[in-house]
This record gives sequence, structure tokens and C-alpha cells, in this order.
Amino acid sequence: MQLNSDEKSRLASDLRLSSDQILSEHELISSQKFFTELFGSLTGIGAIINKHRQIVYVNNEFIHLLGLDGIESIIGNSPGEVLHCVNAVNKTGGCGTAKSCEYCGAHKAIEESRRTGMRISKEVLITTKKDGRFRSLDLNIISTPVTLAGHLFYAIIIHDISSEKRRLALERIFFHDLLNSAGVLIGLLSLLREGKSPGAERQLIELSEEASRDIIEEIQLQRQIYAAETGDLQIELGTVNSVKIINSVIGKIKFHEAGRDKKIYMTEDTTDIDFETDSILLQRIIVNLLRNALEATPQGGVVLIGADNLGDMIRFRVKNEMLIPKDVQMQLFQRSFTTKGIGRGLGTYSIKLLTENYLKGNVSFISDETERTIFRIDLYKKFPG
Repeated sequence: MQLNSDEKSRLASDLRLSSDQILSEHELISSQKFFTELFGSLTGIGAIINKHRQIVYVNNEFIHLLGLDGIESIIGNSPGEVLHCVNAVNKTGGCGTAKSCEYCGAHKAIEESRRTGMRISKEVLITTKKDGRFRSLDLNIISTPVTLAGHLFYAIIIHDISSEKRRLALERIFFHDLLNSAGVLIGLLSLLREGKSPGAERQLIELSEEASRDIIEEIQLQRQIYAAETGDLQIELGTVNSVKIINSVIGKIKFHEAGRDKKIYMTEDTTDIDFETDSILLQRIIVNLLRNALEATPQGGVVLIGADNLGDMIRFRVKNEMLIPKDVQMQLFQRSFTTKGIGRGLGTYSIKLLTENYLKGNVSFISDETERTIFRIDLYKKFPG
């Protein structure tokens, strides 16, 4: 029998051990002095979980990571709940019960080690939200079955590889995308210098300007993402008009390579309204939305953009006709997840990071046979705070 997510959630809640049972398991592990000394000497964030995914023991690095005085406040919780994974805290059954958990490396590592009785290592993309701030983590997790005093547990070792993944992504962008754009620019300038096609000079100049804009835009975007991740990004609020900003971003993106032989239209029902936000940052976000939509759209296709008045909020929406596969939907907004190749997963991640952490808005999407694919950005008309 196949259980749906709600049934899994209820079942997981029913199977969880009581606080007294958890304390008993904690004391059992603590009494194994050789094991606890060995576990404490391991490099990495370590936790021992029971078969219900409840934490019963952690090493000092885990406690330091969370800024805790001891294990008391987290014992009995799942790793996902403790790390504030959005899928764990939004489901009553906790870690492993949401639909998207099927694609989680941590879930796969624990389940595979449970099934095979072997040490399993997986990479994990996890989205966390704490104090209203979105964050994406890249982790490597190792799950190993451990039998102590006749009881089966799982030793979980976590290494944060976010910096490594970030470096690889930037290398991919600068060594691949930007070098390609720079190569195009050099080729165009060489044609201009040779002057073999005098009648095409104007077109060559325009194409050179486009290639230059692409390079500058990519560099500025990466600089903003880095500043946003480190908390150094400063926003500049001002009055913005919905129609003007849509026209502006259409003008920016229509010359991009992704937009060649494709059309972008502003919908007729677009609301014309002023609101308060950071204009530059919002343009960056919508340009990314449009670029993603254009990349998914075949030659001759159309992308629609519009804005809706939602009372206290305004919604920007970008629509294309292609559907997003279900497995991709479950992993969107993860920093390193991508369908474009290794190290390219910054598009939707940057959209969510900048919108939710800095513009105090919300990002959502729908992709089905009825609506096709629509990404939505909801912002307050009066900037909160």
C-alpha cells in the first residue's frame, strides 16, 4: 500500500517515542564511554538518531553549531526540525514525511543505510527558514547503522560543503558563461576592426553592446548574491511603478541570447500602480524570472509577464507554456540544484534569496496542465518595517 504525504506524517507522529523513552535511549548511549569518546573525536557535526529519526545524542560540534548550552532542547526532534528545514517544520510528521523529502539526500542516505546495513554518503540540498530568513545549505551526510547494547541507531555525520559548492558555481559562471560572452565580444570587435562588411557595422556594434551588457549583468548579479548571503547587501527604497518596471525589464532581457526568436508580452490586465521597494533589486529578480522562462521556451514561443493588485500587496507573474517535471519542482530554489549543468543552480535560488530576505516578499510557482508554468513574486505596496 502506497501512503500519501499526510498519511506518512500522521504515521510518523504516532511512531515517535515519548520523552521518557528518548531520555532512556540518550542515557543508554551516554553510558557507552568508548563509543561516545570515539564519536566525539570525529570531524564534523554528529548526531545519533533512532529508527524514528529522533535525535538521542549529539557531539559538541552539533551543539556549538546551534548555539545551545546542551542537548535538552533538541533531544527527540529530527535533524531536519533542528536545522529548520522548511519541509520538516511544515509537516507534523517532521523529517522524511513531505513529498519533497523523497528527493532529499539525507532521507536517501538514512533509508539506504537502514535497508543495506551499510555506511552511506549523500549530498544534501536543504532549504532552511529561521526568524523569517531563507537560507540554502549544501551538506554532505554520512549515515551509518550502529548497534549499542542490543539497540539499533544511526550515526549521522554532517559536513557543510556550501563554500565548496559556491566556489564551483562561481567557477562555472566565470570560466564558462563569462568566457563565452567575452569570446563573442572579441569576435565581434575583430570583425569591426577588419572592416570586411562595412554595411554591417551598426549591427556589429549593437551585438557588441549586448555581449558587454551580458557580462556586466552577470558580474553584478554574482556580487549581489554574495552580498546577500553574507548579510552585507544594502537596499535603497523608492517609489516604483509596476508598468514602468515591466517595460524596463523587457527592454533589458529582449536582447539576451535566451530571448532570440521569442516574444515577451505584457498582459493587458496588468495593474498600473505605484509601490515602495528597491527598484534595482526588483529589476534583477524579474530579469532572472524572464530569463528562466525564455530558456524553457522553444523558438517562436511566447512568455507573458503581468502584475496584479492584491490589496496590500502587488503580484508580478511570469508565464511560459512549458511544464516543470515533478522531481524538478520539488527541488527548485535550492542553491546548487540545476537542470542546466554542473554549477548552474543559482537562478531560482537568487530569486528567492533576494525577494524573501531583502524585499520582504514571497516567491511561489505553479506548473500544471491547466495553468502551465507561472512564477509569482508578491510584494508589499508599503515596504514593511
